[in-house]
Amino acid sequence: MRKAGLAMNIFRISLICTVFLYTAAEIQMLINPVNLPENMLPGTQLSRAYDKDVAGKPDAYHFLNKTKDFIIDASSGIITSTKSFNYETDPRRFLLIVDTGGFVRHVLTINIIDVPEPPDCAADPQFSLGTATLEIDEDYPLFQPIYRVTATDEDSSNGDRLMYSIETQLSGPKKGANSFGVDSVSGIVSLRGNDTLDFDAGYHVFQLTLRATDTTGLFCQGTLIIKIRNINDEKPQFEPFPLDTINVTEKKTVGEIIARVKATDQDEDSSITYSFKTQQGMFGLDPFTGIITLLQPLNLDNPNNSKTYSLEIEARDNGNNTSTYMFTIFVENIDDPIICDSSFSIAAGVSVSVPENVPASAFIYMILARDPDPGQEVEHFQIVVAVRNRGNLSLESCTGTITINIRNVNDESPVFRYIPDAPINIYENLPVGTKLVKLTATDRDIGDSVHYEFIGTQKEFSINEDSGEVTIAYPLDYENAATPHSWVLYFRAYDNGRVHSTTGTLTVILQDVNDNPPKCIQDIYIIELPENTPADTLLVSLTCTDKDGTVSNNNITYHLIIDAFAKETFTLVNNKLKIGPTHLDYDNAIFAGMHFKYILFVRVSDEGSPVLSTIITIIIRVSRINEFDPIGLTSAFTFNIQENSPADTLVGKITFTDADWPFNNIKYTIVGGILGSPPKFYIEPDTGVIKLLDSPDREIESQYKILVRITDLDNDAVPDPLRQRSGTAQVTVNVLNMNDEPPVCNPPHLETQIYSSIKFPFIQLNCSDKDSPQEQLSYSIVGGNTNNQFTLWRLGVDPPALTTTQNLQYDAFQGIQDPLTFQLLIEVTDELGGNKASQLSATITAIVHVFPWTTTQPTSSTETTTTTITTSVLIKISYYWSPDNWIPAVLTLTGVLFVMCLYAVAWCLFKDAPSCSRFFPHCHEHQRNPPTLTAKEPGQGPRHGNFLNSDQKPNTKPNLLHGNHQPSRVYDGRAIDPVTGMEYLFNSQTGEVKMLSS
Repeated sequence: MRKAGLAMNIFRISLICTVFLYTAAEIQMLINPVNLPENMLPGTQLSRAYDKDVAGKPDAYHFLNKTKDFIIDASSGIITSTKSFNYETDPRRFLLIVDTGGFVRHVLTINIIDVPEPPDCAADPQFSLGTATLEIDEDYPLFQPIYRVTATDEDSSNGDRLMYSIETQLSGPKKGANSFGVDSVSGIVSLRGNDTLDFDAGYHVFQLTLRATDTTGLFCQGTLIIKIRNINDEKPQFEPFPLDTINVTEKKTVGEIIARVKATDQDEDSSITYSFKTQQGMFGLDPFTGIITLLQPLNLDNPNNSKTYSLEIEARDNGNNTSTYMFTIFVENIDDPIICDSSFSIAAGVSVSVPENVPASAFIYMILARDPDPGQEVEHFQIVVAVRNRGNLSLESCTGTITINIRNVNDESPVFRYIPDAPINIYENLPVGTKLVKLTATDRDIGDSVHYEFIGTQKEFSINEDSGEVTIAYPLDYENAATPHSWVLYFRAYDNGRVHSTTGTLTVILQDVNDNPPKCIQDIYIIELPENTPADTLLVSLTCTDKDGTVSNNNITYHLIIDAFAKETFTLVNNKLKIGPTHLDYDNAIFAGMHFKYILFVRVSDEGSPVLSTIITIIIRVSRINEFDPIGLTSAFTFNIQENSPADTLVGKITFTDADWPFNNIKYTIVGGILGSPPKFYIEPDTGVIKLLDSPDREIESQYKILVRITDLDNDAVPDPLRQRSGTAQVTVNVLNMNDEPPVCNPPHLETQIYSSIKFPFIQLNCSDKDSPQEQLSYSIVGGNTNNQFTLWRLGVDPPALTTTQNLQYDAFQGIQDPLTFQLLIEVTDELGGNKASQLSATITAIVHVFPWTTTQPTSSTETTTTTITTSVLIKISYYWSPDNWIPAVLTLTGVLFVMCLYAVAWCLFKDAPSCSRFFPHCHEHQRNPPTLTAKEPGQGPRHGNFLNSDQKPNTKPNLLHGNHQPSRVYDGRAIDPVTGMEYLFNSQTGEVKMLSS
């Protein structure tokens, strides 16, 4: 008997091993995990699954989870993609469960790998096609945005940044200009001032090739055409006369052209008109041609006429731009012939009669002759004398010529013919040798010449001794303290022998010219200050001076040249640069593109003509200050996760932002809370993604509290952690229930004894489920309930009790008799009314021993009713696995051999241990005598059993009621005694025997 029991146990263990060995075959993956680069074409072969148990079968492989992105070939296990993935928009990780129909499945991980992609400049199609065109004025301000390159990069979400640059810059029709620049971060094109835009200089159009490059060197580019619009910004320029003088003779007739002034304007389509600055009566000016004509005679014999005329002409274009030009007209004298009396100059001449006694030296006749030229006298007389008799009839006469030469005597002093009446105004910086005036003096003495000299020493001026020209002899600088601003020149005109002389004076006034631009003590300032510097803070006080001596030329004004980004950040009041009205802000993406510095220009100008300026460059570097704490969308986050989720499962993401530059440069760390033991969670420090370290179990902990600290990084000029800022977030993780715990019954095995006539519950089940309350547990008897003799009686939500449904039959009527022992299998299932697929169940084994018991029935005269027995056929279909015959045989044999070997080794090791003697007994201890059958013959014993004492009365029930019965015994074998033919139960371990009734 004991050998049969041992053989049964070995068979059970072998069967379990067989099932385990069969189902433990692994699915192998050729590549796992798979790293799939983005943009790969659909149909790319990624990996291959292989299971030797299903190799060659037509429908062996499939995915348990549904996916449209990947397919697996059912026969070969080859896994391919069905689409082209985008790293920036598609999920970056896929988990595919590969199943081959067994109990073991395999998870394939597919990671989408980022591939650098070139930027895209197609946001502006005209730019990418090279036809983007715009037009600006030639006086367009510096640093003002003109165009913004719009480029996109799909890799920007992964930290990729674009840098903008100008590859080529062509100008036309004049080549070589470099006027434009592009901000390397924002892509804004603006004027940078290297070369000014001047349409009149030939810069009519620019062609820029702009490029956007990412951090990997990939780029896109386009072309921008900028047309320059001409504006009237140029002054007319005069073409000067030689030495700024014109010489004409006094014989010019009225209406004759004296000269023609000409001015040019570089602006296209510009017309020029001319006019005198002061009204002129002697000369006329055509306003359109610039022709100067004579309106009155220039005859120098007229004392009212001057020998010099200073004219100032203004030229004005149609844009009201003006310029002036001053020049001098000198009138030259013409030597006229001597004019005598008309009676003297005629052919007959003058006849004069004188008495013969005319005394010597008597006055005879006065010849009236004059020279129309001022300063010229008659120096030579020729007289023809005729002598004849007194008588009227006398014809005797003679004639002769007397020539009278007047001998010159140096008796005349030089006389100045021209000395300027008004002071002469000259400008500083005129070249040495510049002619100021020509003094003219005459001496009536024949043959006597006039010479000129200054009275006293004059280093600034010189006078030509012979011509009388006064010129500049020394550079004149109005701003030089050693140079007077006016002079009174005393000069002298003398004759050859310095016998006679004449003096005169000339006043010269030096005029200031705006020739000195403003000068500042510094041309460039570099200032560094933190971003939290308050508004209205004084940054710099500019100190500039102008050496020019007059008010208009040395009056300084300051003008701030600033771009739109810094327009509201800085204010220039007079010469003081301050912060305001808005404060500094380091935390700005555009400012980051400017390398966190402002470049300001201050134009310092005077008010002279032309205006002279100096540019001061001010570079302001701003240092970062950690001003802001990280801020989250909320201070408390709540996430839900299913229990038993695998490690690395996403729980949730905490989103915090930091307004300090670099934006959102923060770190997440878990600093406390209820995390489980060991900790169940971890957080990615750079993303705030919380994931599982270990599967949670709701039955152990249903809720976790996590305290997360969010700390910013590198947001201050001072190294971390001196000025780091942080915030905290409270994270609540609720573990959602999953039906992962089967019902548990205590005890799992029950055995009791009852009388066949019992009518009330006799076994109370005690079952519970960690996942489900009592009302969700269902109970059913699934085995051993012969003739449905037992049922479960349940009151409310408590576990049910086992009770009988009817009287058990033991009177052997027509051979019908119920078993005395029932081995009931009770199934407990959770999720009552819930998801059938997730239901879990447990079983309870209840062994019920029935003692037949009847109550004496009174004799009745009622006829016995014949009972018709109807035979019912119960059909139950059992489903089982039917593999090839050799597979179970080989596996079973292997398992049996393995278990026997294992048991033999264990028996050798533990046979002498007292505590293990029950499991590994010595062979001689089990050689017992066959059991002695003590039961009486069937006819000699009681009617309803063979276990009751013969002395016990039939109507007296033994003390075996519920709650008062003897300890239960377990029998694991059943056999027939060869002597008596009676069946009995036996315990293979203890040898105890229990006879069964016949």
